[in-house]
Amino acid sequence: MSQPVSTEPTAQRVYIVDDEWIIAETLAAILNRNGFHAQPFHSPNRALVRALDQPPDILLTDVMMPDLSGIDLAIGLRRVNSNCRILLFSGQAGALDLLCDARRRGYDFELLQKPLHPMQLLLRLRNTRRPLKRRPQEPETPAIEPSADAASGTNPAA
Repeated sequence: MSQPVSTEPTAQRVYIVDDEWIIAETLAAILNRNGFHAQPFHSPNRALVRALDQPPDILLTDVMMPDLSGIDLAIGLRRVNSNCRILLFSGQAGALDLLCDARRRGYDFELLQKPLHPMQLLLRLRNTRRPLKRRPQEPETPAIEPSADAASGTNPAA
């Protein structure tokens, strides 16, 4: 006799990484109460090691942390798990510079501003946007292709 197939969706595994333990713990508690399987981490290095063994569906990480920035954590995870959705959060202006540098290197991550309102976070996490998979032969810096408007010498309307 075959086992019945469950139609219940499994909870998405979310890793929350912030060097401020109260933020990581609080966000994990909120997400766990709202149908996610969230695990807090206070060390980005520990989160990356765990992700290699048990990959998350979603990584939610602070950008500015000692030892390993959230951007470097996100890039490390993206290299081994291109299906993981990555959301960064920060309340510091320097995070935007790191995010722009990552984009120049071919990585595009979502950025949320601290403080995070729980309802805003839940809405973003329930959004089904998934990362684009990079093909191995693609260059680290994306090429800019001219648009049809550029060829005609006209500027598209903003």
